[in-house]
Amino acid sequence: MAGTFRCFVGLPLPRDWGVSLSRVAGRLSGRLASRISWTRPDNWHITLKFLGEVEQARVPEITSALVEISFAPLALRLGGAGTFSADARSGAHAPRTLWVALAEGDAAVSRLAEWVEQVLAPLGFGARANGFRAHVTLGRVKAPAAGEDWGLVDRELGAENFAPALVGEMVLWRSILGPAGPKYVALEGYPARGNGGGLAGGTA
Repeated sequence: MAGTFRCFVGLPLPRDWGVSLSRVAGRLSGRLASRISWTRPDNWHITLKFLGEVEQARVPEITSALVEISFAPLALRLGGAGTFSADARSGAHAPRTLWVALAEGDAAVSRLAEWVEQVLAPLGFGARANGFRAHVTLGRVKAPAAGEDWGLVDRELGAENFAPALVGEMVLWRSILGPAGPKYVALEGYPARGNGGGLAGGTA
């Protein structure tokens, strides 16, 4: 759409986590029969709020709203695998999205996502239809194979050692869609302020 940016707010992941997740995706791509679009190595993140197509002229008011959020560095640790399934009403029950949960820090990330939603609501960005669940997307299932062993995803994640880490920045990203998948460009970064592993000052 001309004159717009496809935007979202999220948390970048530590580089060593990204390296490990890329290893997991590489092993799974050779062992799962399903056709899966894996997250690109430089795209690992946790989405806090997807904004959709935003007029370029509105980016400054979005950045001004987000800068009001004061949060402490987030102490996080990756956990096991999860899935979002296709619409059960259609009779399709195979996973459509493979993701990694947080073993630590889920509550703090959820509070931050709620605050992002609150400060952007006056700008016309509506509430999420299905609530919020902190996760890192591993891949999107384009064509599931019959009898696929989806438990393999959790076992491969368990083979990696994801050390706890502090995430100290929130980012407003632009997502540029292309044939090789989306490319993310940071429009603005918001460093954490304060100490500890959660929000500074709490949320409403």
